[in-house]
Amino acid sequence: MKRQITLLSLFMMVTATLFSCKKDETSLKARIMGKWTVNKIEVSGNTNPLQNGTFNYTMNDYIDFKANEDDQVELSLTNQRTIGTYTASLGNDFNMVFPEGSSYCTVSVLSGTQLEFTAKIDKTNIVKKYYLTR
Repeated sequence: MKRQITLLSLFMMVTATLFSCKKDETSLKARIMGKWTVNKIEVSGNTNPLQNGTFNYTMNDYIDFKANEDDQVELSLTNQRTIGTYTASLGNDFNMVFPEGSSYCTVSVLSGTQLEFTAKIDKTNIVKKYYLTR
C-alpha cells in the first residue's frame, strides 16, 4: 500500500510539473509591461500648430503598462497623471484608451531598454510618436 501511495504521489508531482504555467515572455503585452520613462513625444496633425512638434520630458515622466487584470496604463507627463486601458493584439500592434480617445499603436522598436511606438488617435488626424526607455 505504501508503495502505491508513493508511486501515485510521484506521478502527481511529475504531472504538475509538466502542466504548470510558464511565464509569458514572448507576447507583446509581456514585453511592454512595466514602467517606461518618456523621453520625448513627437506630435503631428493637430489643427493648432502650437500643439504640434517635439516635446521633451524628464526622468519623472513615465508610462506604466500595468500587469493587473484590468490592463491599465498610467501616463504621467509634467505631473499630470492619466489612467487608461490597453490591449495588445498579435504582432506589433496594441490599443490604448484614454479620456482623450482611443489610440491605435504600432511598435517600431522594442528591446529590454527601449520602446518606440506610433499612436494614431481615433477620429482625428493626430499622430504621436513615443520614445521610451527603462
